[in-house]
Parts: sequence; C-alpha cells; structure tokens
Amino acid sequence: MWARQTVLCTILVFAALVTQQSFLTRLGLPGATPDLLLVTVIALAFTYGPLTGAVVGFGAGMALDFAPSTAGPIGVVALIFMVMGFVSGAAVDPRDRNPPVLIGIIGLSCGAFVIAFAGIGSILGDVRVDWEQAPTLLLTATLYGGLLGLAVVPAVSILVGKITPEAVV
Repeated sequence: MWARQTVLCTILVFAALVTQQSFLTRLGLPGATPDLLLVTVIALAFTYGPLTGAVVGFGAGMALDFAPSTAGPIGVVALIFMVMGFVSGAAVDPRDRNPPVLIGIIGLSCGAFVIAFAGIGSILGDVRVDWEQAPTLLLTATLYGGLLGLAVVPAVSILVGKITPEAVV
C-alpha cells in the first residue's frame, strides 16, 4: 500500500513541478505566479493526512528549491511547504470535506506562503524582498490558489480513490 502511495505522490509532485516551472511561470499573469505545487501538496494532505502532507511538502519544497530557476537559500521553501502540508492535513476532518472550506484553506495557505517566504527572506537578508508588493502578491496568490484548488482537489481525490483506496484517512 505505501509503495503505491509513494509512487502516486511522487508522480503528482513531479507533474505539478514541471507544469509550474515550464508553463505557469511563463503565463505573464499579474501578481504572483500560480503555485500548482503547493496546491498539489495541500490536496495530498487533505486525502492522506498531516504526516503524509508534511513529508510530501518537504520533498516538493526541496525539489522546488533545487529547480534551476529558483534563487535563494536552499530549504526555505521546503520548510514552509512542510508546515503547510502538516497544518492543512490536520485542519480538515476526513469525514467533513466541505468544498468551500477546502478551497478556502488552499487559498489562505497560498497567501500565507507569500508572507512566510518574504518574512524568512527578510530575516535572512534577501535583497529581493519588496514589502510594498506584498499586498498585491498576497491577493493574487490567494486567488490563484483557490482557482487551482477547484481543479486539483477533485482530480487528486479521484486518483487517490482509484489507486490507493485503503490509504485514505
């Protein structure tokens, strides 16, 4: 069971990373880049629980940290994704999966990522952090995360139900 779960999580994270880095970053949308990888991590945390959400979040964050177009200290995104995966998985009762609540959690998590990343970057002395753009980035990241969640959460739930039905929390 855990082997199928690991393979599914790896494939979904890889597909989200490639799609985000090769397609979503080049769309030229105003504000933040849609964060498909974080939305995928949160969707997996919703279905598998907080522990898997934290592990998948850390792995996905490290993959993004080592992606060629990423600049900055290694491990910051991994740390934030790990916390987001754990908190998102723990925040949702598996018996009560209310879609508006799930989409709200995803949107708020994407917005929280922007603030956490800028805050840690400021502490570490990253000169690229511009707090004047934070409100715009926060708003667009929240909006894009919620919109992506409308498509990603049902798709992940269907895949998990078909491939690993016994592992669902």
